[in-house]
This record gives sequence, structure tokens and C-alpha cells, in this order.
Amino acid sequence: MFGCCCQAKEAKENLLKHSGSISKGQALQVENQRFAEQMLSFDKDIPWKDEHVEDGTTLGWFPPEMSPSIMARGQTRINASVEEFVSFVMPKNKETYAKMVSEVYGEIGKATDMVWVSDEISYVWLHLTYGVAWIQDRDIMFGQRHYATADGTHFVIVTPLNKWDRHPVKKELVRAEFELTCGYIIRPVAEHEIDVTFLTSTNLKGWIPLWLSNRISRTNGKVVTQIRKHFEPNKSETLERFERNKVCGS
Repeated sequence: MFGCCCQAKEAKENLLKHSGSISKGQALQVENQRFAEQMLSFDKDIPWKDEHVEDGTTLGWFPPEMSPSIMARGQTRINASVEEFVSFVMPKNKETYAKMVSEVYGEIGKATDMVWVSDEISYVWLHLTYGVAWIQDRDIMFGQRHYATADGTHFVIVTPLNKWDRHPVKKELVRAEFELTCGYIIRPVAEHEIDVTFLTSTNLKGWIPLWLSNRISRTNGKVVTQIRKHFEPNKSETLERFERNKVCGS
């Protein structure tokens, strides 16, 4: 009996010793790598129904009747560097983030809040409205982070956030949630050219008509089109805007 206790104590000490040898930074890297692998699998393994749009974007969707989630993918080429893209979708202050949401999501993104909880991770809250009076608005919370792999692929990783004291559940809103690791996969093509894949899998909760679920699934991928349009003006203007964003976020 005492031998078993000693063995258990030794095992616990070894576990604590091993855990202590891994820094927070290393643990975050391991976690980010796992999330990145999940995103690559999400992109590759879902039997997407792809639609090629004239502007060069490919919209992928998975029929809601085949899944309880709104699953969508958007793929396009954007004239921007990785740093410009990440700075745009992950700005350093909530006012800039709110402007980005308004530009990219239009009237759907009714309100937004964002705060950086560490140097690597930010929390986001969105109030979503679908423009139909008899369908209840949603809100959704998530964490996001930027990660790069050794082969040069970058990820803006979006993960579910179940609790955030700043935004308790409101009775007038239905709280939606991400069910898979979502976000952006960014692959550099040239100095100021990247291929971007946007992935989302959202359970809107509550009741929502199938026709609206289908519409959301088939159009959610257009997020990348709106981001591409952001970088389409004169390149010098785009670079100046990027520099201003950096100054605002510093």
C-alpha cells in the first residue's frame, strides 16, 4: 500500500517537473500548431460545394440540411503582404476593428467589441443581425491569434470563447458559437500577393429558417472578396493606410 502511494507521489512529481519544463510560449506554440492542423483538415476534408465567382473568388459551402452548422469557405488572391493582411483583420484597437467589421460584413455586423488579453491573443464579441424582423439577432464571442508554420503558411486562428465577463448572455440575443477552429489560411505568392482561404463553421442556435441558413452558407465566404476590395485602391494609399493602422495600434 505504501509502495503504491510512493509510486503515485513520484509520478506526480515527475509530471509537475515535466510540466514546469515547458514555458507558456512553448505551450502556446504547441496549441497553435494543433489549431493550424485542424484548419488544414477542415479545408481539405469537407466535401465542399464550390462556386466560382467571376471576380476570381471561389465560394464553398456545405448544405445546412446536411449539418447543424453554417459551414462556409472563401478563397481568393489578394494584393497585400501577410503583414498588411494580418494588420487589417487583427488591428490593435477596437475602434479600428469595428471599422473593419463594418467594411467586411456590412449591415450584418451591427456592433462589435475587441480587447487584447495578451501579446498574442485577442477576444472579440460581435452582434449579428440578418435583416429579417421576425428572426432574433445573434451574438458570438471568440478568441483569435496569428501563427506561422515553418513552410511560410500563416494562420489567423479563430477559436470558440464560452465565457467573457464583459459580455454575459442577453435575453434579446441568441448566443451563436463556433464549432470548429475557423479563421484564415494565408499563403504568400509574391512580395505583395497572397492566397487567402477563409473558413467558418457556426452554430447559430435557436430557430432559423432553412432558406436563410442556405443563403448564409452560400454567401459567408464573400468575406474574402470584401477584404480583397479593401486592398484594391491605389497601392500607395493602401500602404499609407497600413502605416496609419500600425501607428494607431502602437
